Amino acid sequence: MKPIPDCVPDALKMIIATARAVSDDDFIHRKVLIKVMGEIADDGDMGANPADFYLLCWETACRALGVRDPYEKEKARGNKTAIGILKSLAQRNQPVKADLQTAVNVSFAGAMIGFSGLGRSDIEEKIEYYCQAKPGVNESKALLSAIDKADRIMLVADRAGEIAMDKPLAERLKEMGKTVYLAVSAKPVFTMATEKDAETAGFSPPIRVISPGTAMYGLVQERASNSFREIFDACDLVIAKGDVHFCSMSPHDNAFFILRAQSRRVAEMIGVARGAGAIIKKEPAAEVRWS
Repeated sequence: MKPIPDCVPDALKMIIATARAVSDDDFIHRKVLIKVMGEIADDGDMGANPADFYLLCWETACRALGVRDPYEKEKARGNKTAIGILKSLAQRNQPVKADLQTAVNVSFAGAMIGFSGLGRSDIEEKIEYYCQAKPGVNESKALLSAIDKADRIMLVADRAGEIAMDKPLAERLKEMGKTVYLAVSAKPVFTMATEKDAETAGFSPPIRVISPGTAMYGLVQERASNSFREIFDACDLVIAKGDVHFCSMSPHDNAFFILRAQSRRVAEMIGVARGAGAIIKKEPAAEVRWS
């Protein structure tokens, strides 16, 4: 799928936020923005895939800023906050691991909020709300049925912070005797979760943490290593987080998505208001264009 013009202002907004994560100097913000806009102009057709376009913007911004991971500190704070919230819920006897449906609900709640710019109490309140809320599209029963029938399951993580909210689901799958893989970004790209974030969140064997082997924004299997693609194709079920993966992943015979429809096109495609949540199966023939 090709990027669309809406991707440009969306990417530039993300780049400004990235620059602000490093410095509060407006001069630096302008410098980074101009550099990225120059790269976009030179690229011409914006690349073959939206994931490539966003990655180009990210890598250009990081070079201009002179840092490898502008969000390193912010991601660490998000992970710490999410882990603390899970512990707090457990201490108050909230059943974060009581059953599979509840674990799915916790994962959905993680997808619905951001772990930056909010205080601990605000995030905890939102987590509790979304653990009880119904997604705009709710195919959780079909997801539970698919989980029951699957032996090998891959979870595709989305953001740092949010990844901790996926742990109850991964743990429950493990307890059910499933072979569980957790796919994370190979390198820091915006706030996408990496192996370091998975380790911080407490994922450990027999849950196997893997990456596609190369930097990308979202998951484009064609760009991934042969070993990753072999595991992906061998999984009976893929559960991916976030509309970035909804847009970028190539078809899989049995793939469900737990997401917040931040993209206008994704919201239109699945039939919800922009910003609404969904637990939805994406049919192999389905295709979506970003923004």
